[in-house]
Amino acid sequence: MNMQETLEILKDIFAKPLPGKKSQRLMSPTRIFTGDKYPDPRQARDSSVFIMLFQKEGQVYFPLIKRAEYAGPHSGQISLPGGKYELYDGNILETAYRETEEEIGVSREDITYAGTLTTLYIPNSNFNVIPHVGVLSGEPDFRLNTREAEKLIILPLKVLVDSSYIQHFDRTVNGKTISAPYYAYEDNRIWGATAMILSEFAEMIKHSALAGITKDHYSR
Repeated sequence: MNMQETLEILKDIFAKPLPGKKSQRLMSPTRIFTGDKYPDPRQARDSSVFIMLFQKEGQVYFPLIKRAEYAGPHSGQISLPGGKYELYDGNILETAYRETEEEIGVSREDITYAGTLTTLYIPNSNFNVIPHVGVLSGEPDFRLNTREAEKLIILPLKVLVDSSYIQHFDRTVNGKTISAPYYAYEDNRIWGATAMILSEFAEMIKHSALAGITKDHYSR
């Protein structure tokens, strides 16, 4: 399989209805809001992220980042490259291109857009996240912006289609106990909004030609 074939499979996938919020909930924590006063979703800001597939040594991967520690609701979390919409972006896809280049150094010229997933509302930060999927023209030369992220994580696509990578944990946040599923890869725990976005993409892959290719070529 080459990346052009991957792109054609993705186009076929996105020609069908999205699995939507039901598939996002498969990886949802038991509690999605840990603050004191629930925000007004009508005042939510838009943000945009990218799932970018690329091939390396016969396998397909995509990048994630672990955000730096800061005074905010997503401090230290693992996320897809992306960020909040700015008026000068023009549209939400441009936001994903811009933020991806700023955070991990991948130019928009190297990304071929394949489709957009279901918007996910995050009450803790009062953001609507619009996820996009794309294919990179080759193995990228990542340049991590260490002001925004402390680690780059290269995740094999097989993690999304192999249920053995899914584990669960319990934790207390702001005095509230939550239980959450997560994708476990090496020493990384991918949960929350990122896992919910990836869960929808995983459901799309599982019901497409890409599932068989992934299982045949990328098994442990």
